[in-house]
Amino acid sequence: MPVYLTGPSANPLARLLAALLGVLALVGAVFFGVFVFVAAIAVGLVVWAFVAARLWWLRRRLGSAGVQAENPFARGAERSDADDPTVIDADYEVVSRDQDTD
Repeated sequence: MPVYLTGPSANPLARLLAALLGVLALVGAVFFGVFVFVAAIAVGLVVWAFVAARLWWLRRRLGSAGVQAENPFARGAERSDADDPTVIDADYEVVSRDQDTD
């Protein structure tokens, strides 16, 4: 049994008005939620389109400059740094460190 502070109204017109206001508030909340959802999707699509256009433009610009996009995660036969004159292959030996107490 529900407990009310003032008790339910005995007037059927007041009850009907309260029910209509409740339904109206519920419908308004649903439409507002749909509006926010559609707005979020629209913003996401605009951001996606901007990023896609920017990547396309960068690839086109790099392609016209003669730069080949390379997969940085490629290994083995797909990627050979030995033939690349810009890669320096060297060995090194640590001579001293500040932390050594030798």
